[in-house]
Parts: sequence; structure tokens; C-alpha cells
Amino acid sequence: MKYSHWLQAAARAGYLSRGIVYGIISFFAILASIGAGSSKGTKGALVTLLSQPFGSVLVAVLVTGLFGFVVWRLVQAVLDADNHGRDLQGIVVRLALLASAATYSALALYAIGLLGITGTDDGKLLPGLMNAISQALGQRIFVTGLSLVFLGIAVAHWWKACSGRYSKHFDENEAPMRIVHVVSVLGLGARGIVFALLSAMIWLGIEGASTSGGDLPSTLDALKYIQGLPYGQVMLFALAVGLMVFAIYSFVESRWRRVSLS
Repeated sequence: MKYSHWLQAAARAGYLSRGIVYGIISFFAILASIGAGSSKGTKGALVTLLSQPFGSVLVAVLVTGLFGFVVWRLVQAVLDADNHGRDLQGIVVRLALLASAATYSALALYAIGLLGITGTDDGKLLPGLMNAISQALGQRIFVTGLSLVFLGIAVAHWWKACSGRYSKHFDENEAPMRIVHVVSVLGLGARGIVFALLSAMIWLGIEGASTSGGDLPSTLDALKYIQGLPYGQVMLFALAVGLMVFAIYSFVESRWRRVSLS
């Protein structure tokens, strides 16, 4: 297709950027699990990157990749690039992809704010939208719905990992499928655990996952919560390693995933 090369570049840059973000998150989570630092979320990963030599350049490059990922997510959701279809399951998956596009848009805008290109580094668009939805539906309905959404995303990750559905997105003649299988199962499984933790935290009203201010709970909230549990350091280490594998899974997708509209 006319724009296929641009689309491939956007998607592959996006998966690479996601892998970098999760690589930083998992690295600091591992340090936190052994008492050598503190966990960081997606925003903390960007701040860390900015503090490095040539940090502004690194963040600017990452922002480009994140916006590429947003474009690819929108293509997946709206144009059904992965052929999920229009049945109930397909619609749910495509809505999740649309939500992913919104999330990474917010992260990219936050990064732009860190670079001083905009007047603020404090994204208000998504929290404002969440507050509006909460007021329209009522807090209890909103919390229940949000908890179910996160649980659904967790189950989708586990189903994708256990069913092997991820493999249809790779050309078995080109991709090293042994590596693909290992990093897909472990990485998707670990990320599913994060979403399941956030679902439980929202439902139970645990501090750190409050939605009253309009902010969505984050990976950082889940990491901090699990660290505070009995044997939390051990569980945090295991989850951090899993997220590191998810970062590798993102790199694998960047290199070998099929990207097209056909």
C-alpha cells in the first residue's frame, strides 16, 4: 500500500519506544527489590531518561516513537489492521487498542512537557476526562467499571499468552519463534499481573489507586503495592524480571512483528 512503509516505521519505532520505557521501569523495580533504589512508573522512566547525557535528545527521539505507536494503535483499532473483526470479542479488543492509543498519547504529551515545548509538564486532559465520566456515571459505577476494564485487560494478556494468539503476528520463517514464544508468554503474563493488581486495588479502594482526582492508577502504583506485601521484595523482584521480559517482547515485536493493512 501507498503508506505501508511509513506505517511500518511508525509501528516499529513505537514498539521500540515501549520496550525502552518498560526496560527502565523494570530496571529500577529490580533495584527497589534489593533495597538499592525505588520503583519508577512510565513518567518516572521519562524523567530518568531526561537526566542522562543528551537526555533531551533521547526523550525527543522517544516521543517520536511514542507518537508512532499511537498512530499504529489507532490504525489497529479503527482500520482493524490485525483483523479482529466486528463481533463482540473483536470490538472489545479494538476498544482496548483505542484506550492504549489514548494512554500513550498522554505519555507522549507529558514527555513533550518535560522538554519545555509546552507550558506545562502536567497532563490534565486525561484526568479531566476521567473526572467527567465519573461525575456522569457516579463514583461507584465508575470505579466498578474501571476495575472490570483493568481485569479484562489482564485476562486478555493471559489469554493471548496461553493460547499462543501472539504467534499469528509473526512470520515463522523469519522470526526466531523459540525466543518469541518464551518472551511472549512470560512478558504478557507479567504485564497481565500488573493490570490484575490495579483492578484489585481500584475495587478495594487501596491507597495509591484512588480515582477521585481523575488520575488513572499506574504501573508504579502496582509495583509499590506489591512491595508492601509480605514477601513483597521477592514478589517485586519476580514481577520486575517479568516486566523486563515484556520489554524484550516489545523489542521482538519491533523487529519481527507483521505490520500491514492487508
